[in-house]
Order: sequence, then C-alpha cells, then structure tokens
Amino acid sequence: MSGPARLLTLTAPTPEALEQATDDLAARLDGLDDTAFARLPAIPDATRSVRRPLCRAVAASSPADAARRLRRRDPRRVFTGGPAPDRPSRVFLFCGVGDQYPGLGAGLYRCVPAFRRELDRCFAVLDAEHGLDPRPVLFPPDTGATADLRGGDALARLYDHRATAQEIHRTVVAQPLVFSVQYALARALTELGAAPAALAGYSIGEPAAACVAGVLTLQDALRLVVRRARLMAELPPGAMLAVMAGPGQLTAYLDGTVSVAALNGPAQTVLSGPAGPIEQAARELTAQGVACRRLATTHAFHSAQARPLAKPLERLLGTLPLRPPALPLLSSVTGNWLRAEEATSPGYWAAQLSRTIRFADQLTLAWRLPRPLLVELGPGQALSRLALQHPDRPADAPARVVQTLPGVFESRPEAELLLTALGQLWTAGTDIDWGQVAVE
Repeated sequence: MSGPARLLTLTAPTPEALEQATDDLAARLDGLDDTAFARLPAIPDATRSVRRPLCRAVAASSPADAARRLRRRDPRRVFTGGPAPDRPSRVFLFCGVGDQYPGLGAGLYRCVPAFRRELDRCFAVLDAEHGLDPRPVLFPPDTGATADLRGGDALARLYDHRATAQEIHRTVVAQPLVFSVQYALARALTELGAAPAALAGYSIGEPAAACVAGVLTLQDALRLVVRRARLMAELPPGAMLAVMAGPGQLTAYLDGTVSVAALNGPAQTVLSGPAGPIEQAARELTAQGVACRRLATTHAFHSAQARPLAKPLERLLGTLPLRPPALPLLSSVTGNWLRAEEATSPGYWAAQLSRTIRFADQLTLAWRLPRPLLVELGPGQALSRLALQHPDRPADAPARVVQTLPGVFESRPEAELLLTALGQLWTAGTDIDWGQVAVE
C-alpha cells in the first residue's frame, strides 16, 4: 500500500547517537500500520526550527518503505548532514525538451502554492499574448491538475492519452511548456529558501536560466521562446542522436549537414541534422559497436539547419531590453561564465539555438564551486546522470545531485520526490520554509 508521503527527520549530537536514533526509528516504524503512518505530520516540527549539529532525512509513502530505507542507509534515498563552515553552492540545472510527459508537475501544482502561482502566471502570458494554452496538454482535461500518467502501467496510461502525449512533443508546445515548468519550479524553490547560487541551462533551458537570472523579463523570455519554437517548427523535420563517443571519433559524419549539437562528456556527444543522415550514422555506429540512441525530438536543434533562424531572432531580440545577469550564469555556447556583454547581445541569444551545447564544460565549472549542490529542475535525471559521470565530480557526488521531478517511467509520486529533494537540501544546510509546502 502506498499512502501520503511523509518526511522523517532525525538530529543527534554525535555520529554514534545518530546511527542509534536511525535504528530506533526503523524499529518503531516496524510496528506502525499504514493508517497510523498517514496520520503522521507530513513535515515534522523538528525541521522548522532546529539548528542541527548532525541530521538525517528520508521521505517515504509507507512505514515499511521508510523502515527499509533507514536500515539500508542508501545515500541516494537517506540523506545525512552535519555542521559545515559554508552554505552549499546550489546550482540550478535547466534541461532541454524531450523528457516531458502529460501530468508533469501535477503533484507540485497541488502541493506548492508558489509553483502553482508561477506556472499559472506563465500560462496566462502564453494564452493572452501568444494564443497558446499548454494546460490541456500538460494536465489533460479528463484528469485535471492531479493527473499522474506515470507508474507501473505508464505505457497503458500514455496509450490512453496518446494524442496528448504526441502533442506535448510538438516543438511549438514543448518549448514554452518545458520553459514554464522549470521557471515556476526555480521561483518556487527560491521562495522555499533554496535560492540558487548559480545557474546553467541546456538548450531551451538557457533562456529559462537567463530569465531567472534577470537577463529577460518573464514576458520577454516567453516572447523569445515562442518565436524560436515557431520558427523552428517551420523548418524541415530533423533528428538528433546521442552517441557514446567523443567528437573526434565522429568526424566522418560531420559533412556539413550533420552537426555536433552537444558535448556532454569526454565520450558523450549528440549529433543533429536531417533524419536521413542521422539514421545512416545510427546504423553505421551500431554496426561498429558504438552505443547510440535517437532523441525524442522532431527537429535538428543546435545544428546547421537552425542557422537561418538567427536573423529573425536577432531582430526580435533587438527590441527587447537585455540586462547583465544578477546571478552567475553558465553559458552553453562557451561553457564559461556568461559575460555581461554576451548576456546583453541580441546576437548571442539568436545564435544560441544553432551553436553546440558545451554542457561538459559547464559541469566542470559547476563542480569547482565551494560545496556544490546541483539541483535538476526538469523531469527525470538526464542532466544529473551527466553530472555524476563527469570526470571532475567530487567523491561524494551522489549526495550532491538533487532530483526534483520524476521521469516518465518512474513510479515515485511527485509529492514524495519533492519531500526527498527538500530533505536533501535541508541536510545539506539549506533553511527550508516548510510552511509553504502542503503535502497531504
């Protein structure tokens, strides 16, 4: 049985006392039934005010799960923290499109008023100024904002909503939708007390990060996102291919039509171009024993195909006020910290759609920050996995990567994952405003 999610927290003066308290709590949970577990406060009072010398947190939806996780002490589910001289450097990671699904964010929409308010704000702008309403696609009308189209029978549920599932991947819908969900989540986490120290965006995630950093207002950022999505949709269809190889091994395929769309790691490259050449590359690479997979996209982003869009985008950007970032922002184009002259250049943002994403370089700088804590804002763990595979990751990297939204085939409810993320942030030294979370 799976019921309402609960966050369990422990504090202790010494490591030995913390371990004993963990064992004692697991033993008490053994004798608790699901009804009694559901009556526990969603967020214990201890998390509201205690100044913890040593602390531990775990989220679960049943006493059996909670007890099992406490005994295993898996650092991916049970988070432990202690006194630290400095606060963590929280880096928000904004993803691109491809992993979105119907029902994404429904649990947060229900549990976090700040997320609901900011998402509604984005959708109001899209509807009023661009005639675009992503709400029926994100939250199908027959299920409302409480939809959960994932879980063990995810394929069947997605089949039932196959028209919606197809619509959510259309470029003109997907880009504004993914932007809006990540922007709303970033604003909500900031209000909860987990403001970012730095930002990094992947593809459409970079305009979202720039908006949070104050380079663009929300209205202007959505103007840019909608315009670039509509321009992209007018181009011939394209494809993208993730390849487990470095760019030096792929030069035979870079013939002017196929481009390197992203450099995600020493042996992780994304190719982008017309569907025919991409399919040919996939067949040849597979025959050579090189792992590769097609990405869920309808167009060749970050490729030569997108270059003709730079001029119309630059004309639009020339009418928008661009400001230097108020927060450190990692550039996907250079892989370095975005300079003020780049942030305020219409040409930079116009060309960003066709330039190679240097995510591996962004991660290098993110991991070098003091006590880095990487918070992924999109669905699933695509960027988190790249961060954990990065050669510069610290030894305790798993404890330094926070997932905030489940992937399409993950069965964990959003409320449980939200509490897991907040528990991880809390044990890492973040003072969470628990009064703004309403998990029931």
